[in-house]
Amino acid sequence: MTTDVGKKYGVYIHIPFCKAKCKYCAFVSTPDFSLQKSYVSALLGEINRCQLKGSDVDSIYIGGGTPSCLYSGGIAEILTAVKNNFNVLSDAEITVECNPESVDDAFADECKESGVNRISMGLQSQCTVVLLASGRIHTLEQYKTAIDILSRRFDNISSDIILGLPLQDISDIEQSLNLMTELKHVSVYALSVEQGTPLYTEGYSVDDDMIADFYDCACKKLIGMGFYRYEVSNFAKIGYESRHNNKYWNCMPYIGFGVAAHGYDGKRTRYKHGDDISEYICSPVAESYLLTDRDMYNEYVMLRLRTERGIAIDEFKKRFGYDFCERNADILNKLQSEGLIVCADGAVKIAPDRLYVMNSIIEQLMLD
Repeated sequence: MTTDVGKKYGVYIHIPFCKAKCKYCAFVSTPDFSLQKSYVSALLGEINRCQLKGSDVDSIYIGGGTPSCLYSGGIAEILTAVKNNFNVLSDAEITVECNPESVDDAFADECKESGVNRISMGLQSQCTVVLLASGRIHTLEQYKTAIDILSRRFDNISSDIILGLPLQDISDIEQSLNLMTELKHVSVYALSVEQGTPLYTEGYSVDDDMIADFYDCACKKLIGMGFYRYEVSNFAKIGYESRHNNKYWNCMPYIGFGVAAHGYDGKRTRYKHGDDISEYICSPVAESYLLTDRDMYNEYVMLRLRTERGIAIDEFKKRFGYDFCERNADILNKLQSEGLIVCADGAVKIAPDRLYVMNSIIEQLMLD
């Protein structure tokens, strides 16, 4: 297989195991740990057969699910397979997700010895009542202990919270973020109650105005702590932006391995795996599909406008062959006059104070 010279891929690997399912979670996962060895075997087989083997890789992200609840040695096996099949660059960002209740010295050591250099750990809330109402199984003390264990081995640690959880108030947002002062990256996600989740079944709904207030509070708090917002839900200290997630937002190529994982060639071809874990174990095959011109345009506009950088006019023209501002002159003039977007320095971006309500703005720039 001839690799695309100069192209740097990200690699995403899905680990679909959790000790318990959170009430808001719509991701593919299972508490059946008896499937772990056979799942990893299928995963390694898929990695070994990848047609893009030999390609340059500058980011690896092991997500889930809860990768930290994988059996001892599992993370090492997976990363060894990736390194044996791809040219993982010396400065590659290698991230593993974890939850506080499954972080211990053995897990942290295995990650460190396997070349992991970035850890992403979910907190979601520091409040016991909120955690219980959301189906989280860790405590605040477990989070603090996990941070202590990880901080002794890793400089680059990210953590995240969710806005709009049951029984949550603005004090919880502030106190949760107070725990993250020394971290390098924080993600702040608005709760989405997906059909099929326990929260949906319970009839829980979010108060959009309340979440907007929570988000405004979080932004101000994080900026005061030395973070800057580089994407609507993501804040980093300078130099610690997530390289892997930036690939998604900038429509760059990435390879997905594992059940429910997606991949993209950076141009017109995407592929996806099915959501059935047992089927994946038996036949880890992904289905490819082609994007239309409309799909490519809409994805690019939607993803790039999530970022503080916005749409770079020169990059857009290079990618699509025409000028974004000329094509959208009327609607851009309207949005700019309403203070919803900013057109300056060769880019179109959503006004900083309007980023949280970006969806209604982006919709006006997308093709029907």
